[in-house]
Amino acid sequence: MALRHRLRALCARDLFVPVLITTLVLVTALFAQSPLRDAATHADVTGMRLVISREFALLAPFCAMLDMQSLLTIPQHIAFLATLLVGLCVWRVRVFVTSTTYPVWRQEVGHIVILLLALVLVLVVNVLVPRPMARLSVDDPDLVVVDVHAHTNSSRDARPDWTPARVRDWHARSGFHVAYITDHKRFGGAIDAMAMNPARAGDGVVLLSGLELYSGGQHVNVLSMTPAESIYIVQGDHLTRGTRVAGSRIPIIVQTIPFRIPMFAGPGQDSLSLTNALELNDGAPKGLTMGLTRHAELLRLADSLNLALVAGSDNHGWGNTSSGWTLVRVRGWRAMTPSSLAEALEREMARGRSATRVVERRTPLLFSAPEVALTVPVMFVAAARALTPPERLSWIMWVWSLLLVRLGIRRAATLSLARARQARQRRRLRMRIVPIAIGEGLRH
Repeated sequence: MALRHRLRALCARDLFVPVLITTLVLVTALFAQSPLRDAATHADVTGMRLVISREFALLAPFCAMLDMQSLLTIPQHIAFLATLLVGLCVWRVRVFVTSTTYPVWRQEVGHIVILLLALVLVLVVNVLVPRPMARLSVDDPDLVVVDVHAHTNSSRDARPDWTPARVRDWHARSGFHVAYITDHKRFGGAIDAMAMNPARAGDGVVLLSGLELYSGGQHVNVLSMTPAESIYIVQGDHLTRGTRVAGSRIPIIVQTIPFRIPMFAGPGQDSLSLTNALELNDGAPKGLTMGLTRHAELLRLADSLNLALVAGSDNHGWGNTSSGWTLVRVRGWRAMTPSSLAEALEREMARGRSATRVVERRTPLLFSAPEVALTVPVMFVAAARALTPPERLSWIMWVWSLLLVRLGIRRAATLSLARARQARQRRRLRMRIVPIAIGEGLRH
């Protein structure tokens, strides 16, 4: 009977999570979907895929969870934390109801503190520790994968060690062909980055110059801007009317997100250089939030003003997940020089709404408060549906391996306690025998 009860307790307590995760991973394989979607229509995409390395597949549970956390909007982050806290409280209340002892409130506060510290640790690992990345791969050789919003350590809010070389490596591992270095008020990072560009655009990641500054009181990126065009900047970081870049070209000015939509369409725009591109996907949490919650308004704005839709990583060195990619068709771009490719890209983007396509990582489309409250289950199901076969195998192997490790640790702890208990009993037995032996000796 005792053995039967121990087996039942083992099944209920230890096998629940592994069985649940294994079932989720296997069942969602029947409803698999691409981890990519069109950022404008939210429809599936063809002719491209998300490629993972062997290291990513081996660490699939950890990489997938960190990617998921990186792609959450601010309301979803709040819902995720609230769900964990509510789950912890429900678990502890259940323990109190079934327990025969009084609760120790200091221990319960300790559980909450440990949970919060664990979440902070995950966030720190996610933004600081290098790890394998998922990379976009396109079939069409004439498609250029572009990032219009990147930073180096020349920006004060970037990592101190976020050098142009590391920026180039990050973009290569994300699947980008071109990235514009749009630092705040400074050109040093862009100049150093362009000095290391390959002679032919197809021989490596091309880093181009740009600048992030203000236009009409809102952040914009001016592509291909260099120190030579600083005459168009006033009051340190504000763009003036009539901006031109090398060769007297009209620059591509990208409206970054988040921003205030009424100000963009207001009369103040008439006194400034024309904005001709709009971010639909931005890798920062605030940008991800606006790109999702104000999606319809952004599309109406782009359609009404004929704005090219683009994606920007907004990467300052904090993280290892790319949320979106800009696709521009330029025939024969791999044989071009970096400067020629920059002119071709901007000539295409100047055509407006139909010139570009934005592809993004698939995230839960949750808008209302009740939907956001379901962030955790929807997030896990969406991530499970997007797993590749190697990732599914990795998840199953990890979850059952961790169970075996847990049971092994518990068994070792049980044996250690049993040995300690036996040792204490032997010591007590010797202490009882020794005085008797001495007393018998004295009588004789």
